[in-house]
Amino acid sequence: MATDERARDRRLALVVVALGATYGYDGAVMAGAQLFVTERLGLSTTEQGTLHASTIVGLILGTLVAARLADAYGRRRTLVVAAAGFTVVAALSPVVAHLVWLDATRLLLGVGMGVILVVTPIFIAESASAAARGRIGVLYQVATVAGVVSAFLVAYGLAESRNWRLMLWGSAVLAAVVVAVLTSVPETPRWRPAGTARRSPATVGAGAPVGAGAPVGVLREMFGARYRSVTLFVVALGFFAQITGVSAVGSFSPRIVQRMGYEGYFAILVVPALIQVAGLLAALASSFTVDRLGRRATLLVGTGVMAVGHALLVVTFAAGGTPVVGLVGLLFFSVGFNSGFGALIWVYAAEGYDDRLRTAGTTMMLLPNLLANFLLAQFFLTALTALGGTATFTLLGGVTVLAWIFVLRYAPETRGRSLEAIHAYWQGGRRWPEQAGEPRPEPVVLAHPSGPPRP
Repeated sequence: MATDERARDRRLALVVVALGATYGYDGAVMAGAQLFVTERLGLSTTEQGTLHASTIVGLILGTLVAARLADAYGRRRTLVVAAAGFTVVAALSPVVAHLVWLDATRLLLGVGMGVILVVTPIFIAESASAAARGRIGVLYQVATVAGVVSAFLVAYGLAESRNWRLMLWGSAVLAAVVVAVLTSVPETPRWRPAGTARRSPATVGAGAPVGAGAPVGVLREMFGARYRSVTLFVVALGFFAQITGVSAVGSFSPRIVQRMGYEGYFAILVVPALIQVAGLLAALASSFTVDRLGRRATLLVGTGVMAVGHALLVVTFAAGGTPVVGLVGLLFFSVGFNSGFGALIWVYAAEGYDDRLRTAGTTMMLLPNLLANFLLAQFFLTALTALGGTATFTLLGGVTVLAWIFVLRYAPETRGRSLEAIHAYWQGGRRWPEQAGEPRPEPVVLAHPSGPPRP
């Protein structure tokens, strides 16, 4: 049984790597391609923002329909259809060199990725073993950062030819790989088609069959007495994770590096890629330690490092020079985010709800996250130009400090807990079952002492 469980975890890890790499690459590729699209089309600062913001609008639309699709048709089938549609649109997107066409196709790509973003953490939570769930969740972030790094390196490799079309076509190739690897895994054991009488233990007595589409009044239920605590937590967590500035740093890092005084394609494309490599290593290290140190401690350390990164960026722009300090600031921010928020917000959102509401709960976390993402994508470059780097990064640093305080005050430690115990915590007034007289769960025994399962 243990051998079968490890084999399932390995296959799941392969799928997670493909999904994360696709999301990371497509999310970052426009940062490099934008340099050449702007030159080709003569875009203003606002129009450059729309190249990123249109994708975020699509992400929001995708998250709104993802829960119903995943509950009605299954997690795996929904992922396959979303990835296939993404492949087709990504292949068509670079064909026409026009801002309206690019914005429209980027919006459609966002819809597909929004569906994937909602369903992937659900797929992990319902398919992975309890011992590997945290590590595989972090592995998703590792693969995402690897995709970001690949996007910058591809942009640098094609910079001399200015071939932004080939940069964008890379998203189609990765999405096709996702479709292929999904054939190696089965549907999650917890999902059941709508109307099926069988229910998982977590939802017995919940009043609806597993797999049913979101019932009328689901929003009222999620903010009702039973789920209010976890819903408010994931809404705030999702918003804080994004409003600290991660999408701005990722999407506009070439522009930020330029404003520090660096020039040349190597500096504005390869240096951000190297910074993301450091973030990747941090996420990978987190995958080894998260089930030992715990989710809460990992989040606190990561958010604190992000705040230090913002402080260094403020020093850089306030001093009117010292660009090396600015690069160190970007490095600290990337390492802090990828080892903390980037790795664990998906884990918290997926663990907090039972089977019947898990997709809706993940959507609840993503909507404020994507709203903050949209605001940063559309207005960060304008703010950086109008207000300057000192004011912009001072504001983002203050928000990051608030995020750290929020984690300290409200984030529970869920390491080694079963999904049922985590549900009992949120529904029982933020108290663990043993605090009400129930026995404490056994300590976690890692299935792979030498590290996470490798795809």
